[in-house]
Amino acid sequence: MVSIIICAVKLNEYFKECIHSCVTQTYEDTEILLITEKDTEDFLLCKEMERKDPRIRVVAKEKHNVGKGRNYGLSEAKGDYICFVDADDTFYNETSLERMVRSLSVENGDVLVSNYVRKVEDELIPVMNHGFSEQTDVLSEDFRFTGFFSRAHLSFVWAKLYRKEFLDDNEIRFPETTNGEDRAFNMCVYGARPDYVFSDQVTYIYRNNLDSITHSYHEKFKEIWEENAVFYDRYMEKLQPKYSFEDLPAFVMMFSLIFHVRQEYERKNSKKNILEVVEAYTTDDYVNKKMNYLVEHKICNQISDLGYRTGTDNLSKWIVKKRNDSIIFGLEKIFDLSIDKKHSPETVNS
Repeated sequence: MVSIIICAVKLNEYFKECIHSCVTQTYEDTEILLITEKDTEDFLLCKEMERKDPRIRVVAKEKHNVGKGRNYGLSEAKGDYICFVDADDTFYNETSLERMVRSLSVENGDVLVSNYVRKVEDELIPVMNHGFSEQTDVLSEDFRFTGFFSRAHLSFVWAKLYRKEFLDDNEIRFPETTNGEDRAFNMCVYGARPDYVFSDQVTYIYRNNLDSITHSYHEKFKEIWEENAVFYDRYMEKLQPKYSFEDLPAFVMMFSLIFHVRQEYERKNSKKNILEVVEAYTTDDYVNKKMNYLVEHKICNQISDLGYRTGTDNLSKWIVKKRNDSIIFGLEKIFDLSIDKKHSPETVNS
């Protein structure tokens, strides 16, 4: 059985479309968990859906964010596999889940990674393929960077299928932060050394909803992303593996700086405000420790993409040397030319 977990909070007009997509899957051995908040309009709508299909089960809790909601879902799930779906998204077609289950079970894997398309208004837009295969060296620095930061297919939990026993045995759960929880969860999954199965098939439609949490302004951007990075560090300390893959939290903080500055830049804040943001990173002990790791171990040199290899190498060194003006100048050029958005369509996803 597959447990489909949907955080049903702050629902919009796409929710019923999402539910229809789940209940019409050709793979019918499912339970659909709607994690919502008590005594709200969302709760009433979820109960309405529950009455229409016996596979739907409402899990009503006190006020919570997405990470906490998904943790509730994991605790309640009875399936052999876990599939996360956002409340405004859908499966690609009616056979998506069946194809995902078949691929993961045949290969006896722990995590299936598939492809997706974006939906902008009513138009489906292709997204860069994850580009991985069974020949991919999943322990390489380049795999981690590509998976979590450039193409970023490992920075979100949808378009994937997880073996529940693997998650439970390794005590993997979400941080209860307000942004970036998907990436932190998948970093912990990666740290536990799963057997990945990579599928070239498209299984999911991600809706570009500008009102979603992903696209919201975050005043405490740095604090949230640093909390996610530390969450991973602590998980790995508990796991005590041979390798801690310290480049992952290091790049989390580097991209936190990039997105934080972009956020301020797009709001047309003054250079003084942007400088204050940059200084918050270059004077932070945790950030400096992580950037020193990248520099000392020449991690950025292992990135196959020349643009990213050069850019991350320069940025890590500028942060260590506190060359704030160089950081601002370099990032502004990238934003003006939209190089970051052209280079990686979905890096900003949580």
